[in-house]
Amino acid sequence: MMKTSASKSNSGLVKATLISSLLGLSMITAGCSDDSAKDDKQAKQEQTEKKDGEKVVAKEKEKAAIPVEVVTVKRSNIQQTYTTITTLEAESDADVVARSTGILQDILVEEGDQVKKGQALAQLDVEQLSLEVAQLEATSNKLRKELKRQEALFNKKLASSDALDRARFEYKAQSAQYQLSKLKLDYATIRAPIDGVITERLVKPGNLIANNQVLFKIVDPASLKAVLHLPEKELQHVKKEQAILLTVDAMRNQVIEGTIERIRPSIDTQTGTFKVVAKLNDKTGLLRSGMFGKVEVVFDVHENSLVLAQETVITQDNRSHVFVVRDNKAIQTPVSIGIKHNGKVEILEGVTESDKVISTGQQILKHESKIEVVAIDDVNVRDQVAKKQTEEKENTPNSDSIASNP
Repeated sequence: MMKTSASKSNSGLVKATLISSLLGLSMITAGCSDDSAKDDKQAKQEQTEKKDGEKVVAKEKEKAAIPVEVVTVKRSNIQQTYTTITTLEAESDADVVARSTGILQDILVEEGDQVKKGQALAQLDVEQLSLEVAQLEATSNKLRKELKRQEALFNKKLASSDALDRARFEYKAQSAQYQLSKLKLDYATIRAPIDGVITERLVKPGNLIANNQVLFKIVDPASLKAVLHLPEKELQHVKKEQAILLTVDAMRNQVIEGTIERIRPSIDTQTGTFKVVAKLNDKTGLLRSGMFGKVEVVFDVHENSLVLAQETVITQDNRSHVFVVRDNKAIQTPVSIGIKHNGKVEILEGVTESDKVISTGQQILKHESKIEVVAIDDVNVRDQVAKKQTEEKENTPNSDSIASNP
């Protein structure tokens, strides 16, 4: 009996050990399965993250193209000029003064009227002057007859030479008085001393006019000159007959041409400038004395030069460069520049005609930056692009027509 109990006890121990081993093996197997699943999940996640990363990189590459505007290098004339300010002055102007006295009866012109030399501008009261002229004329006629009588008597030796001389003197004195009264009567009509425009009227009808009183001011627009004061360093560049370009505030869209007429050879010691007078070719008739304007003195003209807008050129440390478009990339290109004028710059070296140069957005570019052209200043290029886009649109099948045709 004791042997049988021991055998049963050993058999139970073996079963327990076997069950424990099976449970352990099962747990090991389950753990391996979990690790494997985790590895697969992690691999899939890494693959997904890699694909997402590739997409981000691809998008970043797409965004790397910088939008820019370009201009085309063209040939044109460009001027070398010096810009300064000027005040227009008339060389032919006059104050119209009274040469007689009296009451101002009529004014025949107004400010702004164009007048000719000798034209009547105003009229003084001439009633008294007319009577004086008539009186002196009558007296002069009487003395002339008396002179003729004395001459006849003297020829017949019936009168002395003293009587003849006295008659001759009296007639000449009275004749002078008569001529003077006629001159005063003529002066009572105020006339224009020069051709020009009435710029100012200083009297009114009914005013008592004194001798030498100013009544009007006249300026001849044709005699307007541009008076310049240039720094002495420009003296070597300025010559007679050089062209000038004048703009005034009253005529913003109008450019008046002219030529240098006179150059003062001496330098003003106080200002360090010299005086230049230029005549103007004013076809508008709108220029007036005293107008303030801006003048460009044209020193030189470079014809058929390569020209670019000044904003396309970047200058740093006295070195200039532009960005030229090549295969959708911005190529930094050194250039040598010449004269500048009105926002344009002459390109001596570095680019060729018809090159496309970036005009907007170039400040943030680097050499070989990827770009996207969004605007072109060249009309012909724009027309070609528009035509090409139209052709592509016409050649593309319409989705509606495809759907309707089985």
